[in-house]
Amino acid sequence: MTDKFEITNQEIQQAFLMLIGSTKFSKLTINQICSAANISRITFYRHYADKFDLLETINNAKIVILKNYIQCRLDEQDISNTLLRMTKFLKQDAANIESLFKITKIGNQDSLEHKIKELLYDEFSNYMFKELQADVIKGIPVSYFAELYAANATIFIKHSLESGTNPQLITSLNKIQKFVFDFLKSK
Repeated sequence: MTDKFEITNQEIQQAFLMLIGSTKFSKLTINQICSAANISRITFYRHYADKFDLLETINNAKIVILKNYIQCRLDEQDISNTLLRMTKFLKQDAANIESLFKITKIGNQDSLEHKIKELLYDEFSNYMFKELQADVIKGIPVSYFAELYAANATIFIKHSLESGTNPQLITSLNKIQKFVFDFLKSK
């Protein structure tokens, strides 16, 4: 890709993110995106098939970034510092991520919230299998704990975006994770 192509791509994404802060995704048009990015429809279509393709690209980019935070977090027994780092990262892009969380009906695509839950589920499941080499622990499927972990972490992300960093909440989540991991690892 050329620099000009990439610059235009970034302008399209920024225009989209700006617009979804005030316009419902279902009402957003390609013309609005083109106008905000100061490009033609032809230029838009050189980059994306439609607004769904654009949304998918943006959501996937957010997932890649979050995956790095999540992977380092799972290896820590005390997750407080990682949660603080994740919260600081999320705050830098809070308005965009909050807007993306509001897009729940997007045809056959998964929403950002669903993608985050799926990522958290997969990372937790993989970590627990690597650590314990079992799909069932104490009669409880690891998939059950992975669902709980994914839901809890997603709620934390959404709450942090809306309300800011809460050190007491982070301390509590750290204790919950330690309890669950200790329970799962105990014989």
